Amino acid sequence: MKKIPLLLLLTSVLSLMSCATSSKPQRQPVAGGEMVSFPAQHVSFFLPEGWKTLPKTKGGGRLMGAAHGNGDQPGGIVFALVAAPDSSHKGVKDLYFAKDFQRAWSQKGFTKFSKPQLVTVGGREAMRFEMQKPDTKQSMLNYTFIDRGQMIGLVFAYYGMPVTRGPAVQRIVDSFSIGR
Repeated sequence: MKKIPLLLLLTSVLSLMSCATSSKPQRQPVAGGEMVSFPAQHVSFFLPEGWKTLPKTKGGGRLMGAAHGNGDQPGGIVFALVAAPDSSHKGVKDLYFAKDFQRAWSQKGFTKFSKPQLVTVGGREAMRFEMQKPDTKQSMLNYTFIDRGQMIGLVFAYYGMPVTRGPAVQRIVDSFSIGR
């Protein structure tokens, strides 16, 4: 039950959810958006039109951040792709993974969690979590998996809108690919 990798993942996400300078993405325009890949991490995904990439900042684990507004309404969605070393869990089905994950996010004020769901992302088992900060309009949708000793998270932060909104989010998740 080591919390260090989860805390590293959290720190990466909550520090503006932006890009690290250590891994440069490759971008390929496609109909309706662009394919983004990170060769060093063996991951790629579709980023729909209308999503703005956040400026790069230094920091371990942050591969990319992007944001999408909520039209004329306040709020919007922030997406972060983060990676952190994890040698303390064998996988997301590890007995302590969900408990450690929820404990780490609770320390950041997220205390309302949906039941974790085991899903498949990019052909890998991932754990899906929804969480909220009580009395705020902030919620998170998180897909986390472990690959090659790395914990990789697709994190969507919602501000002023429900976590279930946004078909573009599901399109990003469905397009996610992990090389073997």
